[in-house]
Amino acid sequence: MNPIREDEEDVLSRLESRLGSVCDVISGLKQRTAELESQLRGALDERDAAMSVAQSARQEIKQYQEEAEALRNRQKQAASRIKTLLNQVEQMDLLSEN
Repeated sequence: MNPIREDEEDVLSRLESRLGSVCDVISGLKQRTAELESQLRGALDERDAAMSVAQSARQEIKQYQEEAEALRNRQKQAASRIKTLLNQVEQMDLLSEN
């Protein structure tokens, strides 16, 4: 055989081997990319769900704060009415033992 022909075949053989390796690497990278995209979609879905839960929780907190404020106001009004009634009773002198 011709030595030049053997060198060309050796070069072609090495090139084919490297191309095969490159194809394997690219295939692995494509698979990893697909896995990462799937994980990202899952993470985004979880984030959206968590944000929805957080928003609902904020709305509940706001509602409970408003209810607590309304109850405090009712309690203040009741205390004020009781004081007024006690003052009226005292003024009527109904509590004295005569």
